[in-house]
Amino acid sequence: MSDENSRTIDSYESRFNEYVAATTSTVQGPMKQWLDDAVKELPLDAKILEIGSGFGRDAQYLQSQGYAVECTDATKSFITILEARGFDAHELNVITDKIPGMYDLVLANAVLLHFTNDEVMGVLKKIYDALNPSGKFAFSVIEGEGEQWTDGKIGLPRYFNYWCETQLNSLLKDAGYKKVTVKVAGRPDDKKWLMVTAYK
Repeated sequence: MSDENSRTIDSYESRFNEYVAATTSTVQGPMKQWLDDAVKELPLDAKILEIGSGFGRDAQYLQSQGYAVECTDATKSFITILEARGFDAHELNVITDKIPGMYDLVLANAVLLHFTNDEVMGVLKKIYDALNPSGKFAFSVIEGEGEQWTDGKIGLPRYFNYWCETQLNSLLKDAGYKKVTVKVAGRPDDKKWLMVTAYK
């Protein structure tokens, strides 16, 4: 695990309450459409793993649609919140830990943006190997160039790595994914987000 990832997790551990307070608690707009598309045609008993579940907003939405979601996070404080809210949750750092099973859908909303280029490539391959035949990996990152540290939103430094669609398509192809869809969407933070669904 890189220093970038370790320090970012430490910041979330220290300011998880601030993060929850500053993050929208509802799934709506382009994010809702992306999640709906991700589970489209999946049976209700599909195996779904969420990486970086945070306080459980996206998992709660998918549960309201009839799906069971296995929640994970690398931040212990978020696991405590998830368990208190009744979710099946356990600690997982997808960079360093083994993915505990095979899945029809893996979801990582606003997670890979905290990883370095090398970490992203490793994670894409790891998740590909954990997908059932015809499985999908849905994730989102911020559109842009380069990388930076920022203490915005929670008041402690977090590492951000920005991406363009061409970069992502190339990495996903190298990792073995056969089909990729990318939608560009705005969010309340005024940033443009790349909402990606990659198919095994």
